[in-house]
Amino acid sequence: MKVNGKRYDWADVDIKLPGLGDIEVLEISYDDELEKELQYGRGSKPKGYGTGNYKPNAKLSLSREEFNKILEYCKKQKMALYEVEIPKIIVSYANDNYPIVTDVLPNVSFSKNSAKAAQGDKSIKVDLDLLVSGVIIWNGVKAI
Repeated sequence: MKVNGKRYDWADVDIKLPGLGDIEVLEISYDDELEKELQYGRGSKPKGYGTGNYKPNAKLSLSREEFNKILEYCKKQKMALYEVEIPKIIVSYANDNYPIVTDVLPNVSFSKNSAKAAQGDKSIKVDLDLLVSGVIIWNGVKAI
């Protein structure tokens, strides 16, 4: 799919919880990293490296109306927002002349939310920080 000359375009983000319809996502960002540190022996040149912790990060933006759907879900389930556990978030992108690219964020929960409204705003957006307690799968490949 090619729109306005762009090679990759927004296709789909799926957030599924039993008893909750589709949640329309405005924006999602995610990354991960593996701590690496050079190791030294005799002399001033590195002899190799060691690895530390894997750290996935993610953020989500929703309209206030979509956020309210999640809050209604919490009321029905008699749970707090930060107790909600999402088994996985699936992010798919269209790529011209190639198969669809799909990334998976497993074991996700909310860790922070923030909203802002100002005079003249036409809509209200809610930003959610996500805790990803699994390894992000980048188009079928685990990061570690």
